[in-house]
Amino acid sequence: MDRYNDFSVEDFVWDDFFRQWTLSPTSETEALWDDWIDANPEMLEKVEQAKAIVLSLRLHEPEIDDVEINQVVKQTVGRITEPNEDSARTPRRLVPAFSIPWMQFAASVALIMLFGWAVYSVMIKREEKPELGQQDSMIKHNGALTEKTNSTSQTIELVLSDGSKISLAPKGRIRYPERLDGERREVFLEGEAFFDIARDPEHPFLVYANGLVTKVLGTSFRIKAYGDSREVTVEVKTGKVAVFAQSDPHLKEKVADRQLQGVVLTPNQKIIYARNEVKMVKTLVEKPEMVVAKAEIPQFEFEDTPASEVFNTIARAYGIDILYDEALLKDCPLTARLDNQTLHDKLNIICKAVESSYEIVDGQVIIHSKGCRN
Repeated sequence: MDRYNDFSVEDFVWDDFFRQWTLSPTSETEALWDDWIDANPEMLEKVEQAKAIVLSLRLHEPEIDDVEINQVVKQTVGRITEPNEDSARTPRRLVPAFSIPWMQFAASVALIMLFGWAVYSVMIKREEKPELGQQDSMIKHNGALTEKTNSTSQTIELVLSDGSKISLAPKGRIRYPERLDGERREVFLEGEAFFDIARDPEHPFLVYANGLVTKVLGTSFRIKAYGDSREVTVEVKTGKVAVFAQSDPHLKEKVADRQLQGVVLTPNQKIIYARNEVKMVKTLVEKPEMVVAKAEIPQFEFEDTPASEVFNTIARAYGIDILYDEALLKDCPLTARLDNQTLHDKLNIICKAVESSYEIVDGQVIIHSKGCRN
């Protein structure tokens, strides 16, 4: 974080990691930035101004030319930070936003609104997406890369030197070393592919795709990273993967570490990465599948079974976390046969039977209940 010590307001506005924290904060990024601000209190005013600009810009930024938007940022920042005659003679004092007099605060809001309007008025073309060659230009390679493009209408199968298998969808393109014999196994994807990676904890496998890095030790997962899409998705079938933005200031450490750092995904979970906002949303895949061996699949036949036990059975079968209040649901019996329904159908039936509801939060199922009527 030391690189932020000399940042200007403009620098913060254009920094991907700062924008990710502003638009999609997590407990990890909140703690990181709070600690940095505590250590650098003189930067608080710049941080607050930059956050306000990023928030006013988020609805329109994908459509704006970088040169023009940069000019708007400079003009707006100049208006916000330009001292008047009185302030030029009087030293400025840093104060929290909530203590600014209402007229000064209103002026600041007006300037931010002016900035948003100016940004909207200069929208003339879509932001260009990074090409595959640009993605790997940041990563050093010891040898040449082999490139495969699927120009057919069918998925093609590739087998890498370590035994890993890649199913490349039509119009997909991938680059990889002919021999994966370095400290890390690294490939670069544009398009869609399913990966079945040979396990090798000593040599992590990394996929770079449109600004998102997926790191695994040995597992199977799907990545969708089309060049004309504003989103990248990663869906896990087996094992665990870690994902993080290629703009992460700790990229080198996360890439080099043999452990899984970043947002960790387990079976039936997926991440949706909004490229323009550097924003990640963790949820469940559209159609979760059971992860237990066939011999261990339960029958899902319940007769006067406590709802808490039913949820536990489903959680184990699908390898997901289901959070609920055990005290409220232990006396809620369920009689049902649920062996042919999808996960979401199972949850809907159970919740309706025990007067509850559910939602997906951060890749987990949260059960909301007020208990059962006697």
